[in-house]
Amino acid sequence: MKYSTMLIPFLFSFSVFSCRDAILGPDESVPLPAQHNSRFATILDSLRYTLDLPALAGAIMTDTGIVEAAAVGARRYGGPANVTVNDQFHLGSCGKSFTAVLLGVLVDEGRVQWTTTLPQIFPEYAGTMRPEYRDVSLLNILSHSAGFVRDPDFKLQSNTPKDQRAEVVAWALLQPPVVQRGQPLYSNLGFVIAGAITEKLTGRAYEDLLMEKVIRPLGLTTAGFGTMGREGLEDQPLQHSPNHAPIIATPDAHLLNIENSAGGLYMSIGDWAKYCQWVLACEAGRPSLLRAQTARTITKPVVVMDSRGGGNALGWGVEYWDEVGGRLLGHTGSNGFNYSEVLLMPDRRYGVIVMTNQGAGTVSNPIWPVVNRSIQLYLNGQ
Repeated sequence: MKYSTMLIPFLFSFSVFSCRDAILGPDESVPLPAQHNSRFATILDSLRYTLDLPALAGAIMTDTGIVEAAAVGARRYGGPANVTVNDQFHLGSCGKSFTAVLLGVLVDEGRVQWTTTLPQIFPEYAGTMRPEYRDVSLLNILSHSAGFVRDPDFKLQSNTPKDQRAEVVAWALLQPPVVQRGQPLYSNLGFVIAGAITEKLTGRAYEDLLMEKVIRPLGLTTAGFGTMGREGLEDQPLQHSPNHAPIIATPDAHLLNIENSAGGLYMSIGDWAKYCQWVLACEAGRPSLLRAQTARTITKPVVVMDSRGGGNALGWGVEYWDEVGGRLLGHTGSNGFNYSEVLLMPDRRYGVIVMTNQGAGTVSNPIWPVVNRSIQLYLNGQ
């Protein structure tokens, strides 16, 4: 089995759509935008049609509740407008912060410390790992500053995701680092290793741990890993290539299971909004699930990359945008057939999330206009 990935890193960009898209527009079979019960849903549907996407889901939340949550469009491009607010969409790399939260829970349980190093976690490799990795800590791994290559490239021999992640660790510790420890380099490999760390500490599969210690305690009921929906049905949004081709819901129509800790999570827009509300509440000084110091560590940059203190936190990118409220926590995610984005503004205590069931293609960020409009709706009522 060849290991490959298409996870997209934290990225904020203003998207410009091609002249071809503007001239041709949506296919005639695409549902026309409709008037909905909420202005937010009507705006989403208009943008869904303008941007020629199968479906859009979006939400606006504060630290105290969900202001708006809606999903519009079709589960299959050109099909009927049958998406519901309870439908599941893929988070891609926006799920990395969930892995950081799981490790935060394990920190609070006393199983590990943020400063624990790779030889302490994997003593069986202490004598054989490359010397550059001997001081790499859990903080380095979760902030993309361990030096690991972006993605591994080797043949897996075992069958279960847990055993395969253990294979990845053994392989990765023998590979030369791409940058020195402490320098930023976005690495999906690092988060695969983070999943393996949770398994090493507990003896249990990452997927089961995340559900038990993070997903269910936060009251999220629609989350899962892999492909949304059942094979041969359209009971959930189908994934789509950038040219609108639907991907049939088969068990292997997603990233390899080994990558679940780096970007294999899906859930409804409402559940993701509930999680983001929880993050904002932690930022506002009302933590639950995690100790206050642990929650602060997850959203504090380990690698500072600009003069205002922005950089890589644990599963989050941190920037400062005065136009939208100061400090910003964000990420984008995609497995090539879906796209998601989250922007949280803790200083103003609000956030915006958007998801679609189609990949980006040559467009750097196909849903940025939706994110931008959602922010303007919240801030200015327009």
